Amino acid sequence: MPILETARLLLRPLALADAHHFTKLFAGDWNAVRQTGRMPYPPTEPAIRRWIAGYLGARNHSFALIRAEDGVVLGGGGFGGPARVAELGYALGRAYWGRGYATEAVRAMLDHARLLGLRRLDGYSFVDNPASARVLEKAGFADLGVITRDYPARGGARDVRHYQKKL
Repeated sequence: MPILETARLLLRPLALADAHHFTKLFAGDWNAVRQTGRMPYPPTEPAIRRWIAGYLGARNHSFALIRAEDGVVLGGGGFGGPARVAELGYALGRAYWGRGYATEAVRAMLDHARLLGLRRLDGYSFVDNPASARVLEKAGFADLGVITRDYPARGGARDVRHYQKKL
């Protein structure tokens, strides 16, 4: 997998060795972790390693999001799923919210997905997370409405806003 570059970010392939970054970024921050579909809580290093391992398969394109100016890991993101349709996800540590990093990373991942021949990406945002919805909207995703999906790590059925971007 290539390293993707934007004006402020490097998106390099996610690795098990990144677990300590995520442990530090999300330690004690249930309100940030609960906005992800599967990240373990508490985010211990062994639990995060297992979580990362789930995103390293052949159909996944997962990245560590790194600030180019100083090499700081801000979070992660990626997409994966069936060959022609994939689901996009991202998570940044709270200290990096509201600075446009997520939108910048999503746009880079869209370009990469397009180069891989994907026809569309789906994204989901919990209804109580308007900031994540804004990221998807700024990146050009269409809002398809609210649906209910199962998130076992978040207690089961949750309402989410479904977004889609044709590539």
